[in-house]
Amino acid sequence: MARDLTNRSLERGLSILEALAQRRACSLSDLNRSTGLAKSTLRRLLAPLLAHHIVRRSLGDQLYRINIALPLIRGARTTPRTARIIEIASPHMIELTQRVKWPSDLHLRSGNRMCVVESTRALSPFHIGRARVDLDVSLFGAASGRAYLSALRNDEVGALIRSAGDHPVWGLGRLHTAAAEFIAELNAIRSAGYATRSPKYDGESKPPDRLYAMAVPIFQARAPTGALTLVWPRRHLRPEQFAKLYLADLAATAQRISSDLAKFDKQRTKTAPRPGA
Repeated sequence: MARDLTNRSLERGLSILEALAQRRACSLSDLNRSTGLAKSTLRRLLAPLLAHHIVRRSLGDQLYRINIALPLIRGARTTPRTARIIEIASPHMIELTQRVKWPSDLHLRSGNRMCVVESTRALSPFHIGRARVDLDVSLFGAASGRAYLSALRNDEVGALIRSAGDHPVWGLGRLHTAAAEFIAELNAIRSAGYATRSPKYDGESKPPDRLYAMAVPIFQARAPTGALTLVWPRRHLRPEQFAKLYLADLAATAQRISSDLAKFDKQRTKTAPRPGA
């Protein structure tokens, strides 16, 4: 009898994981509709999945997401690497928002675009709109993309421009900017120590969100992997004014995230089994 109950719980847990892998993000009501399980049962089954970091509940929208890749389930974007970065970055993002009050978004590069993977907007006392976790934004127009690209060599940036080609949404042509002009903009970003949105980029939300964003890169294995941002309403302060007040906090937080990612990679290398062992 106990074995039957264990098997049933396992099957129900797997149905939750399959639903999350297929839908990317679910509320409790979404899971109830997808699996047919009662909400009380879902809460009970989700508790150990959350405790073991198999599932996470995003800060930005309070939706459940899977942290592992399931075989036979296609289309799931979250990889164990992405989940680990989010887990390491989240406490630092929370501390940053508690200190400066403004919300922080974490973006990771995904091919020829950037993807919002976590946000502290729900924790900020300033109501500036709910974060759209899993939203893709322009690698060349978004503050996060420009911060990420500023940490690359110019020849690497050129390769990414060529790779994106003439894509009407994700290519540099969307901004009506030549490659040489864009490289000059990156040089200015490197000198300033932070990136903002291109003035030719209105974001991916309709209507435009009327926000400014300031971003700095984060690193893993000494290479840029994404960017950390602070966002605020355009009517509040100009970017250069905002940077004087908050850039040091943002940069220090990004540095702590990068440092913790390096520590994790070092520890994982130490504990990995040696070939032939």
